[in-house]
Amino acid sequence: MSEDTATKGKGSLKSKRNVIILIIAAIIIAFVWGLNHLTSKHLYNGKIGKNIYIEDVDVSNLTKQEALDTVNAKYPVKNLKLSYNNKEYTINAKDVDLSYNTKELVDDAYNLTRDKSYLSNIMTYISTKFGGHDYIIKASYDEDKLDKQIGQVSKQINKHYVDATLSVSSGITIKESQTGLKCDDEANKKAIKKAYKEKDYNTIALKVDVTQPKVKTEDLQSIDTVLGSFATTFNGSQYGRNYNIALALSRCDGTVVMPGETFSYNDATGPRVVSNGFKYASVIVAGDYQDAPGGGVCQGSTTLFNAVLLSGLEITQVRNHSRTANYVPRGRDAMVNDGDSDFKFTNNFDHPVYIAAYAGGGSASAQIYGSSKDKVGVSIKTTQFTYSGLPGAKTYRTITKNGKSETTQIYTAVYKD
Repeated sequence: MSEDTATKGKGSLKSKRNVIILIIAAIIIAFVWGLNHLTSKHLYNGKIGKNIYIEDVDVSNLTKQEALDTVNAKYPVKNLKLSYNNKEYTINAKDVDLSYNTKELVDDAYNLTRDKSYLSNIMTYISTKFGGHDYIIKASYDEDKLDKQIGQVSKQINKHYVDATLSVSSGITIKESQTGLKCDDEANKKAIKKAYKEKDYNTIALKVDVTQPKVKTEDLQSIDTVLGSFATTFNGSQYGRNYNIALALSRCDGTVVMPGETFSYNDATGPRVVSNGFKYASVIVAGDYQDAPGGGVCQGSTTLFNAVLLSGLEITQVRNHSRTANYVPRGRDAMVNDGDSDFKFTNNFDHPVYIAAYAGGGSASAQIYGSSKDKVGVSIKTTQFTYSGLPGAKTYRTITKNGKSETTQIYTAVYKD
């Protein structure tokens, strides 16, 4: 090889090397320029990255304040309207501390491509630009305050049902029943929370249930006659005792007992204590007489027992006194106390029955009103006997219905005197 040829070859290699160096340098310069452009114009430009959404709001290329204003304009915190029966109610947002986490989401969106390493931020930016990133707005509120607001709305709507009532002072008069209203607070709260979650401020139709009275007008319309009646007398000069008799019977008066329902004298009158209105009077305790609150209530229960007995209703619970009562024959008394002794009866008829009971002027009286369709023939028989030298009585009742008679024993009583 000649010297000229060797020199020419070396020059060619050097030229190629220079070209490669220039290309590499150009690539590096282009890469650095591109990286710098990406960093200054897109990554750290004071704006949110591309293809980022908060709910359905595109916050790409917006500053934090611009994004916050845009999102808040689309999803503002509002008062919520509720409605029932053409009337509107409002739950104010401030009263339940309602807010949306929009500022937090805007901060997160802004920092998405800024809060990691430089390389990671670049990768996140590229990934987000082509794959997108979505944020969901969450509502927050004070549960206790929301419950209070719901309760205040319910208080304006709720209406207690009214049972039909019956009076017998001058014939049988019925006061009609009324249905009630009861807001379904649980369902309404669920609807409100859903509205907050979905940022849906359309008026919510409240769920309100109609409550039915226990005693309806049509129930009492069947009452047209007296099924059983009984009266006893007492000494009008014994104030405390007479007061207690009248008080106990007044708490039974006006009671409607529906078919299948059981009446309890103790439940109706309440405990025999001074705080319940009863006065001190003579009562039998362990076979002896002594003063205690409620003396005389047993004459009330006895009077009512006999009216029920004569009506043909089912006697569920009854027991005699330890000593003979002076206001009814043996075997016809009904002793009650706050312990285990009560007078109860069950309405075994097809229609309701109504108790009329009162005391005054030395007399206690009780009547059982009901449907003439339930009226039966009743006869009462007591047989006297002696047990270990003590007087006793067995009480029987015969009920005649549709020409058929059935006799049952009510109870056996033994007295100390």
